Amino acid sequence: MKFIFIILYISINILFSQNTIVHIKSTYFDGTPKEIIIYEYSNLYKNNPLRILDTLSFDKDGNLLYDYNSYFNDNWFCEKIGSVQIINNKFRVLDNSSCIGCYSYMDNWEIVTTENELYVNLNSSIFLDNENQDQNSNYNFSIEIKSLNNFILKLGSFEYSFIRS
Repeated sequence: MKFIFIILYISINILFSQNTIVHIKSTYFDGTPKEIIIYEYSNLYKNNPLRILDTLSFDKDGNLLYDYNSYFNDNWFCEKIGSVQIINNKFRVLDNSSCIGCYSYMDNWEIVTTENELYVNLNSSIFLDNENQDQNSNYNFSIEIKSLNNFILKLGSFEYSFIRS
């Protein structure tokens, strides 16, 4: 386990610039890191030269735990739907017909994780065709995170690719 931590520490230092500091905030009883904070050092920040880049949390086995809510909270673009804003588990779709820059129709969604798989449970979905849409239906879309700026929602033959905008 300590070997994995050493490889993780070296890879983090390689990925980030030389002006980063990795701080192990807490560990489990066996020395496995529980939480790591990655700071950026810059003399641009006069009062506080350290800025937090990322906080990584790990389980007892050394597996990275990820805060998916903060990943999704942003503005996204889907070719089939248009501009979408996701904030606190709600989809807001850009509706230029009512006014410029207005968002309308909010969908509640819940991220469910089971055995290393991610699902989104959508209540009354905007994603399916109007003919198939039932206002009181729940849909379980699988999530495939492709990169930091791209994820895909899948349900049967429906597939929606989102790009961070």
